[in-house]
Amino acid sequence: MGERAELLRSQEAAFVSGIAVKAVDRAIDDRVLPKGFFEVDGGRRLTPGACVMVAFYHKTAEDFSTALRKRIIASFKDRLRHVEFSRYEALTRENWTLSDRCWTVDLAPIIKRAGTSYVQLRQAEAAVSRDPDVMNGTEVLHGTRVPVRDVAASANGGATIDDIHEAYPSLSEQQINLAIVYAAAHPARGRQRGTVLPAGTERLERKVVRRKTAG
Repeated sequence: MGERAELLRSQEAAFVSGIAVKAVDRAIDDRVLPKGFFEVDGGRRLTPGACVMVAFYHKTAEDFSTALRKRIIASFKDRLRHVEFSRYEALTRENWTLSDRCWTVDLAPIIKRAGTSYVQLRQAEAAVSRDPDVMNGTEVLHGTRVPVRDVAASANGGATIDDIHEAYPSLSEQQINLAIVYAAAHPARGRQRGTVLPAGTERLERKVVRRKTAG
């Protein structure tokens, strides 16, 4: 399989595609993705081109039939096999339109959104470290003792970026956002922790910055 270096686990592919993990797995199970765009042995992994396919398939569910969506995906199969998110900006300048008498699709915006999310994901992964001598090996933001999942849980519980920064003044806004991205693409196994802010911090019912979704 090509693009092996960029293969993404289901959770990562879901973040990059902007859809739920179940939708990614269903695309494999329902044979939406052509052979060569995913692996199942040793854990499910998808190519960048597969992320574009599942994003398109999900985005157009209300507009096109299942058969038509699969036919469109098949039409782009050869080109998507060589998609690399490291050069997604150049790819979006190419012509990715396909037309029929009653419809026109353009994959360029989907490639751009997926590529942007992929870059975010890799930046988030680089911002996280794990050391057995730091917080017992808990994933923390690099150079700090702040657990990544505590930051993300606080955001998911309703804390704003300002709230989290006040609770963890050593963190920059970028670090907070990267923690949220990392946790979204790398969900913890088992039961999820609730909102975690330092003692004395008031929980506010306000929404936090959202990640971009395909479509």
